[in-house]
Amino acid sequence: MAAKIVLLGAIMLGTLCTSAYSAANTKPPASTGAATLKDKFNAGDYWSVGSDGLEFLQKQSGDDQLRLLVADSLAWSGRYADAIRQYQMLAGTTLADSAALGLANVYRWSGRPDLASPLYQQILRSQPDNPDALDGLNRINRELRPRTNVTLGRKLDSNAVMQNAAEINHYWRGDNLALKYQLSLNTSRYTLASVDTHQREINFSIEHADMAMAPKLDLSAQQEPGNKAFASLRLKLVDAPELHVTIGHVNWGNMVFQPQALLDGLVATQLGVDGSLITRPGTLSATYNDYLVSDGNRIQDSNIRFSPSWSPFGTDFRYYIGLSGRSAQRNVPAYWSPDTGYLSTDIGFSNEWFMDNGNFAIYAQRGFGTGGEAQNSYNMGFAAKRYIDRDWAVLISAGMLENMRTDAYNSKYLTFGVERLW
Repeated sequence: MAAKIVLLGAIMLGTLCTSAYSAANTKPPASTGAATLKDKFNAGDYWSVGSDGLEFLQKQSGDDQLRLLVADSLAWSGRYADAIRQYQMLAGTTLADSAALGLANVYRWSGRPDLASPLYQQILRSQPDNPDALDGLNRINRELRPRTNVTLGRKLDSNAVMQNAAEINHYWRGDNLALKYQLSLNTSRYTLASVDTHQREINFSIEHADMAMAPKLDLSAQQEPGNKAFASLRLKLVDAPELHVTIGHVNWGNMVFQPQALLDGLVATQLGVDGSLITRPGTLSATYNDYLVSDGNRIQDSNIRFSPSWSPFGTDFRYYIGLSGRSAQRNVPAYWSPDTGYLSTDIGFSNEWFMDNGNFAIYAQRGFGTGGEAQNSYNMGFAAKRYIDRDWAVLISAGMLENMRTDAYNSKYLTFGVERLW
């Protein structure tokens, strides 16, 4: 029931945001002129400049400087597809380098470093000291290079479950840089009272950003405890608003962090939907997953968040309010399956700092029991990467969760690792 409530809330809020989005983009531009748009840009009202500017440029398309302001406003308010079209229309003008820099940044922010790299290089051929292009290309080169990560971690919870894990991941791209591969081998030891379980799995994923629906295929094979194979496929159905669907056969015993579920060989069929919608007030995002577990149970998880567009602490600081829920067809002692459901109202934030020698991120969330067995909760953590030199980096992440359900659950984790760029 809780998951259905969250899903219904996502649909209702999505409808409201879609209406707001339509209203914001259909208002008459009669009173909007170039001078007004430039004043709004200088005041930081990027949403208005992007929306009104597109309408203005349809009637008066000769102002390249204004088109650049409109493109920047669209990019900075997250409307990448429209921004790309405006930047591309400035090719061959006196503002071509500025437009190429904006276009490269949009491609980098939207996860297409393969498209951003040649644009940064183009800018540096005419402006060798351009600091933004130098910084962007440096970040892109790190992302495009093959890399290997080795991590060691420990996780434990109030159910006396402890997991010691080791993982090695290798990432690389094909000759077509839009084609990404990942191969990983992970091994874990779970302990719970008299249960001592080893889990070992090999995973392979392939993703093609240039293909229709940008498919990502994940394949995995578990060797211990018991031989099993798994697969999932993720597809992008719509670009704006962004919408993805995931279907798969997944390792339920490993997902729920319970050694008994692993020993029981539990698997699940997954059907998931996730998406986001950017509007003038902010960004709405939602996720829904339906799991049909091999023991006959059905688990539904859902989450909806609204993040306001107003950023008083900078664009890297994101805050939100939302709902999260879980429902179960029946309670199963081997994993969390709430008899009366679970519904929490959440507030939280995250912030990420990007530096020449790495990045650092923090997150925190406070939950308030709203329905079912949910009571107050909190969740917080951090992750950091520090480059020692051109080829090596060290990684660390840690976090803790306390969820005052009927069983007052809590957990914590700590992970260390190294990364080698090739």
